[in-house]
Amino acid sequence: MTDLERTESHDAGCAEDVEDDSATNADRNESIVDRAREIIPGGAQTGLRAQAYDTGDVAFESASGATLTTVAGEQYTDYHLGFGPIVLGHAHEDVDAAARAAIDDGVLYGAGTAPLEVEVAERLVDLLPSVEMVNFCNSGSEATYHAIRLARAATGNEKILKFEGCYHGWHDYVDVSVYPPVDRVGERYPESDGMLSAAVENTLVAPFNDPDTVEAIVRDHGDDLAAVILEPVPHSVGCLLPRTEFLETLREATAVHDVPLIFDEVISGFRHSPHGVQGEVDVTPDLTCVAKALGNGYPVAAVGGRSDLLAQAGGDNESGVVISGTYSGSLPGLAAARETVDTIVAEDIQAYLTDLGDRYREGLTDLLEDHGIDGRIVGHRSIFTVQFGVDGEPRDYEDVLGLDEERFRAFAAGMRERGHFFTPNPYKRHHLSAAHDESHLESYLDAADAVFTEL
Repeated sequence: MTDLERTESHDAGCAEDVEDDSATNADRNESIVDRAREIIPGGAQTGLRAQAYDTGDVAFESASGATLTTVAGEQYTDYHLGFGPIVLGHAHEDVDAAARAAIDDGVLYGAGTAPLEVEVAERLVDLLPSVEMVNFCNSGSEATYHAIRLARAATGNEKILKFEGCYHGWHDYVDVSVYPPVDRVGERYPESDGMLSAAVENTLVAPFNDPDTVEAIVRDHGDDLAAVILEPVPHSVGCLLPRTEFLETLREATAVHDVPLIFDEVISGFRHSPHGVQGEVDVTPDLTCVAKALGNGYPVAAVGGRSDLLAQAGGDNESGVVISGTYSGSLPGLAAARETVDTIVAEDIQAYLTDLGDRYREGLTDLLEDHGIDGRIVGHRSIFTVQFGVDGEPRDYEDVLGLDEERFRAFAAGMRERGHFFTPNPYKRHHLSAAHDESHLESYLDAADAVFTEL
């Protein structure tokens, strides 16, 4: 056999190995997905996760920086980022090192306190204008649940007021009128079967950005209201930017009637600013909920606010508020939160993400115009999305109704084919992380140009 023949034989063997590996990985992916569907509802840990994978046909193997890798070996630039927690990038070296170091000292104590607990709480008190005391938990849903219980205990009332298009978690208190159909706008709309009717009946609903309506509701129900809760920038429907008059009226009305105001900054906190949206708009709530970007993907969350409200959970008397959780204050999560917050502040992450987000939004706006496609680009700082079939700046949930859902799903599928991953839910959003850079921007806009041509 000549040297050339040996080389050709070797190359052919390598090609067969690659093809075999590819086939094996694809088979393994299919096997995992099939097994998941048999024993996990929807084949994923939540219905929204199954939806985020579009057809539920993908199993992920690893993530690094801005890249997701599937079991089948496919790689995607990730704009989903776990629904938003990954603000520094996947597998961030310093954050993961901090969590590993904490593990070496024991994952959970479950009694007393720990230095990490105090250090992270002090950071939240220093950074968030509303926060005087802090209780840690593990998710945004827990944080809003605890905040509402604290408010109900303080006021002795049960009713709460929330806003259409705002999502505050899965529990019965608040899973109302997040995405009501057009014929249910303006009324209580439970988002799930199995919800407690009394919880739904005690939830009032109002349009976002309407100062006159919210002032009237608080005035008429002030003696019965336990709390008003909102996302100061509702990102569960893409992005609704708050009117200054709306937030100021909300703050004044709740203060006059002594109704605690809760800012759900689970999405916005530490993603938009280390001081939260409350630091940007100069409106201080009574209670604040943070999670997601607080720990760059680790399960850590907190409710913080006025010391008189938080002190109810101190366990000093029999009539106090019970806020409990076996895994609250888990050391790896707290270590990740400390490192994440310190990195965000030290490296001015939001300035970088805001500039990058502006460029994505500008580039996409230009492409929509170039292709003559009816739609708009909405977002704020590191969050953006495309909303087809609607125009103008959305001010409330009704302005989001009527968007072209099928066209967005086609856009998401086309972008995924070109290596860009985000949820195909037309009401959700893209996220950016510090691991995204100029090359990701150029690649995304090139792919969007091609997909818009197909659309």
